[in-house]
Amino acid sequence: MTAPSKLGDFIEPQMWDAVDALLRSLRAAGLVRSNATDDELIAAFRRARQEHEAMSEGERCFNSPDPHERVRVFLGPYLSRKGRRWAVPLKSLDPWWKFWG
Repeated sequence: MTAPSKLGDFIEPQMWDAVDALLRSLRAAGLVRSNATDDELIAAFRRARQEHEAMSEGERCFNSPDPHERVRVFLGPYLSRKGRRWAVPLKSLDPWWKFWG
């Protein structure tokens, strides 16, 4: 299972809505590069969804990230500096003993 990220949390509520609304919100938040085209971003969403849907239920539950976290991987080449920071898995999921070192 992949740890959640701030970017995944941002994408999740909009994941299955209209793609153009998600594109607008990613751009408005400065999470994607300004030179990334809509077609490139839409293709990244599409590839992430297709990969997720091609898996069996067992694979989805235990071996893969949620679709909104999978999208962050496919968006990687198009993320701005801020988007890359938001794509980093949240540290709070590290094992508790790492904090007691």
